[in-house]
Amino acid sequence: MKKKEQIQPMLRRRRFNPTPYLMLIPAVIFFTTFTFYPFAKSIYLAFTLTDQKGIPKKWVGLDNFKFLFSQSDFWLIFRNTFVFAAIVGFGTFLIAMFFAAICSDEKPGNRVYQTMFAIPMAIASAPASAIGMFLYKQSGLLNQLFHTNILWLTDGKWTLYSVAFLTIWLRIGSSFIFLLVGFRAVSKEVLEGAIIDGAGPVRRFLKVTLPLASPQVFFVVFLNITGSFKAFGQIKMLTGGGPYHKSETLIYSIYRTGILQTRFYRACAYSLVLFFVIFIMTRIQFFLEKKLVFYK
Repeated sequence: MKKKEQIQPMLRRRRFNPTPYLMLIPAVIFFTTFTFYPFAKSIYLAFTLTDQKGIPKKWVGLDNFKFLFSQSDFWLIFRNTFVFAAIVGFGTFLIAMFFAAICSDEKPGNRVYQTMFAIPMAIASAPASAIGMFLYKQSGLLNQLFHTNILWLTDGKWTLYSVAFLTIWLRIGSSFIFLLVGFRAVSKEVLEGAIIDGAGPVRRFLKVTLPLASPQVFFVVFLNITGSFKAFGQIKMLTGGGPYHKSETLIYSIYRTGILQTRFYRACAYSLVLFFVIFIMTRIQFFLEKKLVFYK
């Protein structure tokens, strides 16, 4: 009886408190206005024909997607998107991993190098692209340094790689910091045990440090791969997707067809394709995380 008497007053005191729900209203309004509604509207417009103001005029079903998939340019752009993502994802990881490895031991003077390696994180794509234009032009520093005469931004053989290398430089800073934290979190006792067992520096790094820092490694690789799908500013400023779509990716196709050509229905179709690409990559990430990532 005493327990029941204690529980009943507690149940009586539990009243509905509207304050948490009221505090959520601004966030709900914001996300509904700028995320959920545009997403739902894009899905609808992808199955219609619109005028130059984006007003739907006719329901066409899958015709927009059939048109995209029948164009050779679309498959070139689709391929460019994945090539660009692979170069940026793994290229950024390898360079950032090297920088993080040489800074993982806390030695005097390391903070100077850490600051230098992390600086690109504070640079936006627009000023970085301006630097890239200076480096990549025919009489620029890059050709002078290697004694070449390559048209980095107008030759279709090099444009996509030129933009990818600049994007790698932009992403090195944040990737370096994540990997550095992971490498320094590896237990010194484990590393000392590997030294006693006769493992050299390279073997210790590959067999001990990388597996134990696998959460950060996995995060950095997929962060850069998925982030590269949304890289836009450097493509617009450096190449404009040219020449002949050689450096164009899906995100730039959305801008070109929607903003420049005012074909909003086709831009929405491109955006849905990009959505499914990122969604599939995210599902692959969750699947591989369970197989490859080691949590302490």
